[in-house]
Amino acid sequence: MSEDMRDPQSPAPDSPADRLKGAEFPPPEDEQIYPARWNSQPRRNRFGWISRTIMLLIFLALLLIPISPFATRIKNAIGDWIGRSQKNTVIVKEVPREVIREVIREVPRIEPLPSKFVPRKDVDVASLYNGITIETKVETSEGNFASLELGNADAYKVSFQLQLKVPKPNQTVAELARLNSHLPKMLPHLDKLLENGKVSGFYHKLYENKVGLVQKNLTRLNKLLDRHNFFDCETILELRHPDSKRQALLIQSEMDVVADGSDGDRMSEMSADIYNSDYYQPFTSYEWPKVGTVQNPLLPKWQAKLEGLKKEREGKNVSTARKNELKAQMSHLETEIKALKSRSSLIGEKDPFIVLSLLFKDYPRIMAQAPSIGDYAVVIHGDKIYPAICGDYGPSMKMGEASLKLAKTINEKATPYIRGEDDLKVTYLIFPGTAEKPFGNPNLEKWSEKISTYLKEIGGLGADYALHKWEEPAPVTPPVTPPIPDAPATPAVLPAASGSAKPVGTSSPPAANVRR
Repeated sequence: MSEDMRDPQSPAPDSPADRLKGAEFPPPEDEQIYPARWNSQPRRNRFGWISRTIMLLIFLALLLIPISPFATRIKNAIGDWIGRSQKNTVIVKEVPREVIREVIREVPRIEPLPSKFVPRKDVDVASLYNGITIETKVETSEGNFASLELGNADAYKVSFQLQLKVPKPNQTVAELARLNSHLPKMLPHLDKLLENGKVSGFYHKLYENKVGLVQKNLTRLNKLLDRHNFFDCETILELRHPDSKRQALLIQSEMDVVADGSDGDRMSEMSADIYNSDYYQPFTSYEWPKVGTVQNPLLPKWQAKLEGLKKEREGKNVSTARKNELKAQMSHLETEIKALKSRSSLIGEKDPFIVLSLLFKDYPRIMAQAPSIGDYAVVIHGDKIYPAICGDYGPSMKMGEASLKLAKTINEKATPYIRGEDDLKVTYLIFPGTAEKPFGNPNLEKWSEKISTYLKEIGGLGADYALHKWEEPAPVTPPVTPPIPDAPATPAVLPAASGSAKPVGTSSPPAANVRR
């Protein structure tokens, strides 16, 4: 009820609180009549509002400064301030009756600023790990404005100029004897052979390949052939005896080592350092069908590799590109596993063979002087001459490599990682076109007989020299097939020494035939 409608006879309330007595509904909207405790509006504190505003500004500054263009300047200013504070060192020395404070200030050495541009030519000479001597020249000259030189390709560039001296080949008896003085006496008809001989085109092709590879990898200096592998061939000569017409290929080189090859029939166990090597290859180019039943020692390892790839391919979160890569690797391993079960090859640890450069591979079809896998050969080192066979192919830009068996015979310290001979003192004499097929288990006695014949056809050996005789390895044991009895019989049982019983007349079951 408003004041205009109130009964004039009714007394006026003494206070706003008295007006609320007996009221059933909230009082009028005039907030001044509420008790103090009913007031829900907090007191406004000017100091609190200012402090919250300052905190908010600091928080926003911390968020924005790192991404602002002033972040680097602020960081550098703080670093300079800390650096200056660290340069002033206070040393307190205690002396009798007094304390001396000494302030040491470090004054940095300041070089005078240049007054103008000065052109320079700096030269530095060093040797890389692969033996290449490298000379760097930095030449500066004054150019145009930086904004213009920024788009000038010639303003900031590196030019490589590699200087190579391609060696000339040995061609005379005296030149060949410079590396091995026994050669003229060991091969009495060497002068006749050279009369009808010539420097092989393979020598020039070899160094052409080397130069091409160097040119290809020039911008990646550590990928270049090292000095040793570039200068690894002294000569390649095509020889022909005037009377017998027997041809030979003479190579003077070093002796790198190959430990590849495997054959369960002849070597069921392999040394751990070769077995576990990531670079080991289980096959050689000279191979034949497997004849025994003992599995190749590498077969379990290859099968484990295949299972590992399968598990990875079936795993989660494998990309399509990685799956395709794994599929190709699995296909390659499956092919090798089939070969391990069905093929045998020469063994680097066991067989005396040399490695031909892939340089020769395609030429036997058109050149009678080109050697091929299976051709007979001899290896001459010092006053020793060793029978061998061409058993594998190697890189097309390298020359001079032999099996671990040959290398250790020449140098007992030779390993798959240590050469049989570092210097170019090894002579490889190959008789092209003498390979006999089909290939089979090495017969070292037969090899020696054949090689002796070919040596006689080029004049024979000197009186004081003889062909090395290799020890013949143990023959391959043929597989044993147990007889099938006509009728089942109960075998007699005798007590074994350990107390267990073993049937008389029985033997352990033969190994599973791994041929496919």
